[in-house]
Amino acid sequence: MVSLLQRMRKLQTLLAIRLGPGAAVLPKEISRIHMRFAPKIDGGHMGSKKFWRHELVRLKYHNPAIPMTIDRTALQTDPALMTIFFADPEASPTSGAAPTTSTSGDKEPSNYSPSTKTETIDMTGRTPEHILTDFMKITSARQVEATQEELESLRSLEEQRVRSERDSKLSLEVREKKKREESLLAQARGDLASAV
Repeated sequence: MVSLLQRMRKLQTLLAIRLGPGAAVLPKEISRIHMRFAPKIDGGHMGSKKFWRHELVRLKYHNPAIPMTIDRTALQTDPALMTIFFADPEASPTSGAAPTTSTSGDKEPSNYSPSTKTETIDMTGRTPEHILTDFMKITSARQVEATQEELESLRSLEEQRVRSERDSKLSLEVREKKKREESLLAQARGDLASAV
């Protein structure tokens, strides 16, 4: 059974989704974000995959109404691209349906907001930090700031992590010392048995 403290610590790590790189509120002009990259990281597709796994999760958390689609069917030699679709914020949606989100390339998102402009970021061979910097410049997104309570929780989690690492090292040293003593005792018993 997992202790209550461990469960609470695990729940507090959800702060990582609410805060950090990619935690930003997008302006109303953004109607959709589409990423296309290869399934493997070879050929410069590692940065786009890391962006998808970490930063895009935070963007989706703070912007649930914006469809964010992923197409992982690109060839390894194709460029990794992110396309940002802009729409007129005053324009009404063309259909009454809510926007859909797809995680595969076989489904197109609904035409909820017509795109008036698109911007493309070439993510090939770039780090997630560089991709995010370009994304923030293009979209003029507003970074989400941590509250005082969240900062205190993050400090507490960091202190617990440091304490846990220190305790793990001490425990490892104690186990190694015990193993050495047991091996010396076994060796001494072996020497004693051969002498008799």
